[in-house]
Amino acid sequence: MKRNNWFTKVASVTLMASVALISSCNDDERLTMKDTQDITEETLTDTYFQDLDDMAGVAVNAPSDTDYNGGRKSTTITIQDDRFGCAGVVVTLDATGTIDNPQGTITVDFGTLGCTDLRGNIRKGQLIFTYHGKRFLPGSTVVTTTNNYYVNGVKLEGTRTSTNVTNSSTDAPKFNVVLENGKATFDDNTTATRDSDITWSWIREANPTQDQLVIESGSWAEGTTRNGRDYEVSVLEDLIYKRGCFMAVDGVKKYIIDGAKEIVINYGDGDCDQSVMVTVNGVTRNLTVGQ
Repeated sequence: MKRNNWFTKVASVTLMASVALISSCNDDERLTMKDTQDITEETLTDTYFQDLDDMAGVAVNAPSDTDYNGGRKSTTITIQDDRFGCAGVVVTLDATGTIDNPQGTITVDFGTLGCTDLRGNIRKGQLIFTYHGKRFLPGSTVVTTTNNYYVNGVKLEGTRTSTNVTNSSTDAPKFNVVLENGKATFDDNTTATRDSDITWSWIREANPTQDQLVIESGSWAEGTTRNGRDYEVSVLEDLIYKRGCFMAVDGVKKYIIDGAKEIVINYGDGDCDQSVMVTVNGVTRNLTVGQ
């Protein structure tokens, strides 16, 4: 099962339809167009960085047992995923571990023309995954870096370290992911910066359609928006995502803009109904978010 196609769908949704629905005489008490733009772009940037985690997981599971036979080996491999499947994409494995303790570096070169996946996302440049240990065993790590890497025209930079923090090999693997010196450069040369520390669990069920992804409370991110405003975002209550739902179905997320304006998004109580409550500096409105 590929988590990315589900998670990218739900994580990229924000309150784009809500800006006209919260009104007040005071900009400090309403969600303005600028607020909505900043939150939307923060969520988009986060989604692009989150996608790197799933691509890393798929990539490090691609080498076969034979790739670790005979000591250090450098070779090209194939990754069975539409994001890597374009003609001209070259995936190089430098394996230094063993079957029981795989480690090495995988470099994915998308080239300069771009590789378009089934959802229309276009990737260019290189991704480098340096890994140690089996992906779903406790203590394994994957460090993702970029080299002139673009997705949909947005250049991503930074170091993203994913560590399996599961207590044991279970049906609910847990990962802590730290992004350092994150930067997104858009096609108009504006930039957004980002650092984050996120812990998430993948709750796997016998029927994959009932899987859940849970981003734990205490997870956070901070940086600057394209508009030059500082932001902090924190998960106050676990964010729960279900397959087939438009966005999180439960949980609470809080934004602080420029150290003063507080925007709290409450995603409900588990129903897949696209209904949220938005509180801006103490003023609350119920909203239905359109797709």
